[in-house]
Amino acid sequence: MISLLKLGGSIVTFKDKPLAFNSIAVANISKALSEFIEDEHEPLIVVHGGGSFGHYYSVKYDIHSRADRYSSEGISYVRCSMVELNHLIVSTMLKSGLKPFTVHPSSLFLKGKDINVDAMNRLKDIAEHGLIPVIHGDIMHYSKDLFYILSGDELMSIVARYVNPKVAVFALSVDGVYKDIKSKELVKELKYSGDAFINDVGMDVTGGMKRKIREAFNIASMGIDVWFVNGLYTDRIVNVLKGYETVGTIVRGR
Repeated sequence: MISLLKLGGSIVTFKDKPLAFNSIAVANISKALSEFIEDEHEPLIVVHGGGSFGHYYSVKYDIHSRADRYSSEGISYVRCSMVELNHLIVSTMLKSGLKPFTVHPSSLFLKGKDINVDAMNRLKDIAEHGLIPVIHGDIMHYSKDLFYILSGDELMSIVARYVNPKVAVFALSVDGVYKDIKSKELVKELKYSGDAFINDVGMDVTGGMKRKIREAFNIASMGIDVWFVNGLYTDRIVNVLKGYETVGTIVRGR
């Protein structure tokens, strides 16, 4: 069965430095995924966030997830920065022996926010035939002169609904969801959003941890287990993809 992996912006970039790609983290994750696929021969779909690329320009030009009239210059900068980040990521994946296949999110939607079901079905076909679809958060056209930001977290829920993965994994730069940020007490199983510390990280217009937790519960409602793990420890990603318990936070499918 297909697995669904989100590489958070805090993993693929340095979020406190504008336009700073975390090449080492992405290379390490790519190497681990290459070994996993070689051993397990299981299909995978990857979604990645915007980090200090898309989010940087979203904040600079005050662009949000609600459909509205935004600066055309800002729209261009957000789109170009996400294309650039995606290129850096898939190029790194290629060097590690993976076979990434960029799927721009605009191809997954029709007018407004209507889903292109045929395109969603093709995602599954692509993944099951040896390639890794790589999708990213982006700025999207809604209608006429209206645009909006589509987060990678929201894409996780949307894609999960159509490909029905065996597991969905959010790779973060922290160990999971914390009950208390000061003590770094980890919530091993998240049953209610109120169990967690969910203050947002700065420079994130797509909802930060609140959004991730909300989307995790959406995915879990489909009967899919959802994990939050520290992507800087690549063995934790691989353990979850293999179906093992690991250090992190789980929201069990229900």
